[in-house]
Amino acid sequence: MYFGRGYLIAVVVFWLTTMGWLVKEKIAPTLLIGTPPRYSDIVDGYRRERVVGWNIHWKDRNIGWALTRTEILGDDLTEVKNIIQFRELPIQEIFPLIWQVLASDSPVPRLRLRLETTLLFDPLKRLSSFQTRLKTPESKEPFVVVRGNIDKGKLQVSVQSGTFVYDTELPFQSNTLLTDSFSPQATLPNLRDGQKWTVEVYSPFQIPQQTVSPHPLEVIHAEVQGREVIFWQQKPHLCWVVVYKNDPAESLNTQGEPRGRVWVDETGLVLKQEAKVGGGRIVLIRLDEKETARLLERVEVESASSTQKGSS
Repeated sequence: MYFGRGYLIAVVVFWLTTMGWLVKEKIAPTLLIGTPPRYSDIVDGYRRERVVGWNIHWKDRNIGWALTRTEILGDDLTEVKNIIQFRELPIQEIFPLIWQVLASDSPVPRLRLRLETTLLFDPLKRLSSFQTRLKTPESKEPFVVVRGNIDKGKLQVSVQSGTFVYDTELPFQSNTLLTDSFSPQATLPNLRDGQKWTVEVYSPFQIPQQTVSPHPLEVIHAEVQGREVIFWQQKPHLCWVVVYKNDPAESLNTQGEPRGRVWVDETGLVLKQEAKVGGGRIVLIRLDEKETARLLERVEVESASSTQKGSS
């Protein structure tokens, strides 16, 4: 399949804009109400909810799915694997201005993208390494690979795309949880109204228009802003609403528009989450157990078929 140059540039811009890694509970505000969610509890949530599925929506259209699988390995290690697959990623809608400039005369192909992220936690439920791969579902080789390793208080990140390699290193506290922006979070336990904490978004490719500071760490403020009833599986659920906003001291967005929101039920299960991307919002809605089982079966069949083709 051939994609025009403008289309590929738009895809790369999408990736660089959304690929950030979230370093959670990096800074605790002095006016904290209660305590922010403990990330050892979140890892425990992964270990309880071994398989969680999601539908992905853009402007009320189902454009893909996500699947989180957790395994407990030897020596009490925890491995969390996220697969996020877009069957129809509308780049021309997400970045309309870029599309008009770069690919206005090009036909709009149906873009299929797959993100595969693996997180490995040590016995103390601290992140020890991670890897993210961006590819199409049909391709064996990824467009971009991001690898990270935590060693002696340092976060070592390597980004590779073809022959291009970018390496960087940042200070890192061992009690934080790090995940990429797209990977869905299955649980967020022990929330209280008014809780506040901060999140740092790290991207080696900081887009200059996003913040005044060129520093690769961008501070995002999280706050539990009361409760809201949402319909999940055709039933009303009273959920805590966690809102993520830019740091007003650094953001050019003076309107305070949320970067994302998460809806969490009383048991700590995340039922819905959304993230602002370009000209709209990508929304993930949790599947029930039966839907998740069907999705898992389909993914395993596709994986077995791909392995057979690769070995033949």
